[in-house]
Amino acid sequence: MHNVLPMAHITNWWNVSNSIWFGLSIRSKEKRCLEVLKMTVVKHIIKNFSHQNQLNKEYVSTPPYPTLCLDNFIPLDTVRAMKAECNSLHWDKEFTRAGSYMIEKSNIDECTIATDVKNQLSSATFLKWLGDITGHYDIIPDPYMVGAGYMRCGRGDSLKIHTDFNFNNELKLYRMLSLIIYLNEDWQDEWNGDLQFWDFEKQGCVSKYYPRAGRAVLWRYHRLGFHGHPKPVSCPEGIYRDGFRMFYYVSEQAGYKLDKTPHRSLYYYDSNTKEPYDISVEK
Repeated sequence: MHNVLPMAHITNWWNVSNSIWFGLSIRSKEKRCLEVLKMTVVKHIIKNFSHQNQLNKEYVSTPPYPTLCLDNFIPLDTVRAMKAECNSLHWDKEFTRAGSYMIEKSNIDECTIATDVKNQLSSATFLKWLGDITGHYDIIPDPYMVGAGYMRCGRGDSLKIHTDFNFNNELKLYRMLSLIIYLNEDWQDEWNGDLQFWDFEKQGCVSKYYPRAGRAVLWRYHRLGFHGHPKPVSCPEGIYRDGFRMFYYVSEQAGYKLDKTPHRSLYYYDSNTKEPYDISVEK
């Protein structure tokens, strides 16, 4: 006589089997999605910005120091995914020096999209492309994202004119390149928020770029590289000026003429000595 399983056992087996299959199916789909998305940002950049010689000429000839602005730098779906990630963040830090205000997220380990973008923009393929544009083939990305990662300004916020910090104490390397990618669809010029590059005497704006979605601005560090978005942002409440920052460094052994005295970002300028300086009591 054959043993017959009770109907309850058969039903339970069927439910467990379905659950296992469903779980494997979801993981399989996630894996396929990751495979499809792998390096899509870098592939997009290489495909759409393949005229490196022309871009290099534009980069080195843009005043006041080598600068390049590239629209549609990353895919729009990546821009939107990063914007959505910004909207769900727990922000790490408030930056308030010299009357500025913005919030920052440098520790992006918990940010899936930002981490993937960071990894792609730290890849050998991207660094080779960046070398073709800038002439710097010995740049080093920062895995610690010191001062980098997501940034956000809302209505009334600004970033006063300053020169950048020049030394990464974690890596013991000197700053060479800065890259900002903006995430703001339908940004209006009348809302201000334009990234301004000023002359070496901090007298006035030489060039400016509005923070439109997918736009990237790349520039080389200069000890008199004054920049910021000094006019308070006037976008409506609930709309934000968001961006993602990557910084690249070089070793002292690379042979560049470097600004070797380590300093943080400098917001003040002495017209007599013609040098930027710090007020150390400010945070």
